[in-house]
Amino acid sequence: MSLVIAAAWGCSSTPQAQDPVLTADPPVGGAEGLASGTANTEMQRAMEYITNQKYEDAKTHLEAALAEKPDHPRANYLMAVTVQALGDKAAAETFFKKSLALDPLQIDCATDLGALYLEEPSRPDDAIAVLKPAAEKAPDSFEVHTNLAYAYSLKKDYANASKAYDLAFAKKEDADLRFYYATMLADANEPAKATEQLHKALAATKDPALAAKIGHWSGKVGDWSGCASAFDVVIAAKPEADFYVRRGLCKHGAKDEPGARSDYEAATKADPKYATAYYYLGLSYADEKKSRTSAVAALEQAAKLGGTTDIAKKAKDKLKELAKQKP
Repeated sequence: MSLVIAAAWGCSSTPQAQDPVLTADPPVGGAEGLASGTANTEMQRAMEYITNQKYEDAKTHLEAALAEKPDHPRANYLMAVTVQALGDKAAAETFFKKSLALDPLQIDCATDLGALYLEEPSRPDDAIAVLKPAAEKAPDSFEVHTNLAYAYSLKKDYANASKAYDLAFAKKEDADLRFYYATMLADANEPAKATEQLHKALAATKDPALAAKIGHWSGKVGDWSGCASAFDVVIAAKPEADFYVRRGLCKHGAKDEPGARSDYEAATKADPKYATAYYYLGLSYADEKKSRTSAVAALEQAAKLGGTTDIAKKAKDKLKELAKQKP
C-alpha cells in the first residue's frame, strides 16, 4: 500500500521553486534575504533544494540553520525529510521526533513520522502513538486518517481501521484507498462489506490496472458479477487475450457459461497462440457431451501451444480424462 506523505513544507507559505535545476544557492528576497547566513535564510535555500531533490545541498544548508538554532522545529523537520530521502531512516526518526516535541501541532511532521513507522519493517504501534493524537488535532486530515487506518490494519484491529478509513472517505473519495479498505475487509472475513467497497472503488476509477486488481479480489470474495464488471473496464482499455480469459472465468463463476465461452473464444481471436484461452475453452466445451469434439480440439491446441508449461500439462491430463469417458 502506498502511504500518504505530506509535502515537506505543507504548512509553509514558501513559494514553489520555478527552476528545476539549481547550480548555485537560490536567492532569498525580502528582509530575510538581507540577513544573509541567518537560520531562516538557510532554511529557505534548503527548501528550494528539497523541491529540486538536491538533498545533499539541502542538508548543508540545514546543518547551518541548526548550528544557529538547534531547537527550530521546522529546521529539524526539514532535516528529517532530507536525511530520510538520503536513506538514513534512523536519523530521520530522531529529527522527526525532536521537531514534533518542539511543536506538537505540526500535522505534516506527525504524518511523515507515522508513515516512516509504516515502512518495512513496520512498527504500527509507534505509528498509532503518533497518528492518533494527530487525528485528534487535525480531524479533517485525509492523510492522517489514511495512515492511521493502515497502521490499525497491520495490527488486525479491523474495527479501528474501519473507523479511520470512513473518516478519510468523509474528507475525500479515493479509488485506491477504497480498494485497500476492501482487501482489509476480505482478510477480516467480511465478504459482503468487502464487496461494497470494491463496487465503490470500481465506480470511482477508470484505471485499467486498478480495475484488474478489483476484479481479482471480487472473485476472491465470490462477487462474480462485480468481477466481470471490473474486467469490462479493463477490456475497454486493453482488449487483450488474458483479460478476456479472466472475464470469462468471472462469468463462469456467475454460472453464465455461454458468456464465459464467448470470452474464451474472443481471447483465441485476440491471440491465436495463447494456450490458456484454448484450455479454458476446452474445459467449457467438456462440460457438455454434445460438444466433446470441440472440447478435444481446443485442449489439443492448448497442449500444442503450451509446450512445457503447466497449462499444457493440464490440457493433456484433461484429454486423458476425456478419453476414458464413454462418448
